[in-house]
Amino acid sequence: MNDAFTVEALWAWYGKEAGSLAEYDVLHCTGGAPRRAMFSKYIITASLGNPPSAAAAQDRLPWISVVGLPFTDQLWTGISVMETSTLRDGANRAVVPTRYLLMDSAELVRRRVEYTTLWDAVAPVRLPPEHDESILLEVSPPAVGGLTEGLETIADHAPGSTGAAGGTGAAGAAGTGERRAAAVEWAVSVAALLLCGSPVVITGGGALGARARLAVLDAVVGLLPYGVRSGLRVGSCIDGGDRPPTQLAFGPRHTPSARCVRLGTPPQVPAGPPEDYRRRLSRLIEVVGFDAVTAGLRELDAPVAPADHGPLLDALGRLDPFRAAVNAVEAGQQSVQLVAEGLNSLTDGEDTESDGFLRLVECGIAYAVDPGGRELHEALRRHWTHERSGPRVSALMAEALLNVVLSGAEHAMDSTSCRTRLDALWRLVEQCRKEVEVLRLLPGRTADGRRLRYAAECLCLLGPDRVAGGRADAVHALRDSRRLTLEVLARESADPVRLVAWLTPLAPAAPEAPAWLRAWAVLSVREARRASQAEPRPTAEDAVHVLTATVGAGQPDWTAEAVRGLWPQLYTVATGPGDGPGPGDGGRPGEDGATARFPLLPRTRSRGGTRKPSPAGTPGTPDVPEIPEIPGRSPAPSDPAVPADRAAPAAPFGPPDARTLRTLLTADPDVWQHCRAAADVLSCLVGVPPVGPPWREAACLAYARSLHQILQDGNLAPFLGLLVGELAGPVLAEPWGKEGEPVVLTALLRVPHQEAAADLSRRLAARDEERRRRQAARERERAVQAQRLSEREAAHTAHLRATRRAQENQAVRQAAPERHGGTGLPTATGTAGPGPRSAPTATGPRADHGRTPVVGAARPGEEPDPLERLEHAARLPCSSRDLAAMWAPFTLDLESAAGRQALVVAGRWWEKAQDGERAALFGHLQRALLAERQCSVDVTADILHEIRRLIVAGRASGHSGGGWQAGPVLREAKRELRARRARVRELRWIRLRAHVNLAPGTPRKPGKWNRGSTDR
Repeated sequence: MNDAFTVEALWAWYGKEAGSLAEYDVLHCTGGAPRRAMFSKYIITASLGNPPSAAAAQDRLPWISVVGLPFTDQLWTGISVMETSTLRDGANRAVVPTRYLLMDSAELVRRRVEYTTLWDAVAPVRLPPEHDESILLEVSPPAVGGLTEGLETIADHAPGSTGAAGGTGAAGAAGTGERRAAAVEWAVSVAALLLCGSPVVITGGGALGARARLAVLDAVVGLLPYGVRSGLRVGSCIDGGDRPPTQLAFGPRHTPSARCVRLGTPPQVPAGPPEDYRRRLSRLIEVVGFDAVTAGLRELDAPVAPADHGPLLDALGRLDPFRAAVNAVEAGQQSVQLVAEGLNSLTDGEDTESDGFLRLVECGIAYAVDPGGRELHEALRRHWTHERSGPRVSALMAEALLNVVLSGAEHAMDSTSCRTRLDALWRLVEQCRKEVEVLRLLPGRTADGRRLRYAAECLCLLGPDRVAGGRADAVHALRDSRRLTLEVLARESADPVRLVAWLTPLAPAAPEAPAWLRAWAVLSVREARRASQAEPRPTAEDAVHVLTATVGAGQPDWTAEAVRGLWPQLYTVATGPGDGPGPGDGGRPGEDGATARFPLLPRTRSRGGTRKPSPAGTPGTPDVPEIPEIPGRSPAPSDPAVPADRAAPAAPFGPPDARTLRTLLTADPDVWQHCRAAADVLSCLVGVPPVGPPWREAACLAYARSLHQILQDGNLAPFLGLLVGELAGPVLAEPWGKEGEPVVLTALLRVPHQEAAADLSRRLAARDEERRRRQAARERERAVQAQRLSEREAAHTAHLRATRRAQENQAVRQAAPERHGGTGLPTATGTAGPGPRSAPTATGPRADHGRTPVVGAARPGEEPDPLERLEHAARLPCSSRDLAAMWAPFTLDLESAAGRQALVVAGRWWEKAQDGERAALFGHLQRALLAERQCSVDVTADILHEIRRLIVAGRASGHSGGGWQAGPVLREAKRELRARRARVRELRWIRLRAHVNLAPGTPRKPGKWNRGSTDR
């Protein structure tokens, strides 16, 4: 693009003839007289005014103007050169002719021709030529561009400049850099002034030649997109008249309606788009470099006017890596390299308040997680450690950590992938040493429970070693974030190992630990009581948090430690005012010193001593509220923030009350097995029935010792009477005389409350009296039952004897005719006599009464019943052939009663038969139907299919039961079906061989033709 080239130009010579009194006009031009008017219009438009006299020391001729002429179809560039001559007109005035050349801008734009280059091509051309045709201009770009030459000229006129860079070595280089920076600053400001729309006049350049002035104009216009030249009007000098014809030119200070700028002194740029352009261009030069910026501006050759602020600012955006990255992010076309360049282009916390910076940082954090995002780490670290942009980056990193957990929950990501992404983000946090700042930002400032759950899940996935291991500042941050740390501990309470791992770095037993954290010392150190009793002591709310975690974890030993170490706080919750029945409503002593009774829930006694509340809605009894499920046993399936592989109990952050403690006491009885006595005391205080100890000698002994120690507490004195009464319930309940019962009663009788002990003694005596009364009643009832049984057995024996004698007498009467042949027996009317033998009367007993009739034996004169024969054969171990022959007639009508009964009988035979006989039954039945019953093949197949269908459907057993088993019958039917299919394939193969003459030895086609063949 820097090679010499030629361009065709149209020309015109504007002036007057020597001695003429006429006005200036086009004397000669391309195309002759027809085009004079056109050229005259162009030349007058580009006229710079009245030049000074030839003797003037400044602003000498030639005056050069370059005008971009944007037409609809193409762009043209006109250059007008007003110069001196020796001619005089008729009034003896000097004639100042003008050379004017007009050329197509396409080649000039393609070569990025500057004003100085154009002047170098036009300066040696002499007009008018001897012809009226267009001429060719030889354009040869100089070795040093006009922009560089113009900056040197500007630097020479900068305030404090001596006209050249002085000094050698480092000092000289520094001076040269300062001169260039000052020149660039002036050129950037003047270029920004062109966006105001009013003409700009440069003053102070009277001693400069025409080419030097064009170089200065190149320096100014070179800091705008090259497309601005398409409509820009510039001049080397103007006369200072009103309404200058140029937009940028040299001229006097008194030029009206123009912004005058002294050469080398940066002007004040008004606010708005001009100042935005100056600021963004200056920052762009500082970040990217002057050469890169000017090269990028030269590539933007689309025509644009200085008044079009939007395209000009957008052009800088395309050159600005930051704006380019922001635009790419908004368009969804970002990349790692683009985001890194955009972040690296910002310096000293610049643009940290803009939305574009936030978008870039968000994308940078997202790319930093990926393996290919290493180059973004340095850019993020630079902005993160800066005092202005650091807080914004920390907030975005906290949001990124929460978004990983949120996206994992919403998209059902496994915990491994979430941990991997969190590990990469936290590694970046550690590199920048921003752990404390991020930890403080994770829970947020507002009381958002959903965000708190995500933050806790994030810390749980990272683990205690990554979050707080070995860093005191991180431990302090966790101690200060009470709600977040409590949520983490409550979630990790499901895993004792992980909970201890969190408590170890937090050091809850340390003297500087807050009171709420000291309550958790009972789970991590042996000095639990001393730590929990140190001042300031944990509150009742803190104790409930710890107890919730131990109960949710299902750890009996931890629960016992929590109850022993935090007993004063738990006692306060149980006896304080609450929203449910308990001592808080009526368990405190009255004004007269008497203790009011507990408004306990209605209950019923059971064998185990437990009390169950009466159903809700019973008249006269309050409705029992439903006890909510204890959090921590299993995560709620509807909560997307909890992954499937973690059980995260939620910590109760509200004020504790009796209902909270009641929920914990009724959650899981096994959790309280190591502190059963304390749990029963708390249960009585909050209105829950006590459970009592496991009725074993050792368990009751431990329960009694603990109970005796608790009841000696002076704080429980107002409630001792009611406590003894309630705790004695499981002991006095049935069954009486349980193992270890006396030990527990002894502990209750030793309570330091005489009235309670006396009342318990009376209840114990009443129970013993009731026991003796019930035992006596049971003895009397047992004697009455024995007497009734004896009388019943005697009556039954007498009845049997009478029946046996009657049967013997009847047998004697029936045997009399046989002993006395021809002698008749007494008839029903009591008469007897000779004659034919008469049948026994209907009232006489039959000889076969009470005996099982012989199946298959025909009565005298009758044929055997076929169904009875089938039943008799089914009982005997007959063969499948015989059974099929007897069963075949009944299968012809399966819907009849006889057909169904025969099917049941065959099923009983099937149940007792061997496997081989079973397999042959349906084959024999088929042959019997075909051969003996003369059934067709289709009818026989339908009968067998219907039998199998009834068997498989379970309808073959009838009401009397049957032995059919659907499984073997179904498998046999499937085997038969496969055999038939194999036979069909064999027949097809035979038919194919009959029609196709196969060569001898041709193998059979493998695959589906012989699949299931019986030959195998």
